[in-house]
Amino acid sequence: MSLRGVIFDMGGTLLHFNPEGTSWEESEKIATGAVYNYLRTLEYTLLPEQEALDAAWEVTRNTWAGIEHADVKSLKLDMVLGTIAQGWGAADLPGDVYQDMAAAYMSAIQPHVRPLDGVYEMLDALRDDGMRLALISNTFWPGSVHVQDLERFGLTQYFERLIFSADAEAWKPNSDVFLQALDALDLAPDEAAYVGDSLYFDVWGSKQAGLRGVWIEQPDPWLPEGIEVTPDATIRTLPELPAIARDWAAVPDAPQVGKRG
Repeated sequence: MSLRGVIFDMGGTLLHFNPEGTSWEESEKIATGAVYNYLRTLEYTLLPEQEALDAAWEVTRNTWAGIEHADVKSLKLDMVLGTIAQGWGAADLPGDVYQDMAAAYMSAIQPHVRPLDGVYEMLDALRDDGMRLALISNTFWPGSVHVQDLERFGLTQYFERLIFSADAEAWKPNSDVFLQALDALDLAPDEAAYVGDSLYFDVWGSKQAGLRGVWIEQPDPWLPEGIEVTPDATIRTLPELPAIARDWAAVPDAPQVGKRG
């Protein structure tokens, strides 16, 4: 079928969330360090700081690695941070502390959020070509906070539907979250492409749901053992995408069997 819509990942695809020059691990330790300092102000007795940050990274990495089979109701920032804090020695936290931990974590990251190069050029071109656009983000954060980031950079105007996994309780690479976006755009799977920086969550996940998968090439691709995937297209920069989308949109639809003119 001809391409009619493009759905995007957010972090690493449209917006950077890691401070410039830092890895994902370093960025997580900046954010969990803010949580650690907050709990110290409440006089909780915690693990030594470096040990605590290393333990927090282990929880985060393991949570993401097992996300396909996780209880979706537990995949929310305050709950993940509660697990981390318990491992540090802070148990039986009152409800308002969970909220304040999440606020400390997000406040450490948000000043560093910035658009990827070429994002406006790319989105303008797709919109001018008549593509229907949506966004799906795997995120523990409340979607309202991400909407603030997107609005800050003038990006919400481009999308008909924004889906944030913690709110939707549906996560890539599982097909249900892709189908939610397709329903919102009134598209069949073979009429849409999904664009992201993860071979597993974005490309493998979208292809399992019947979409085309476009990979933003990364120096260290990661796939779980036993999974193989070939992107339908690979790009290095966002402005490469509209030409690919135009080529796919130009493919004539297959005739429908049994349909008469």
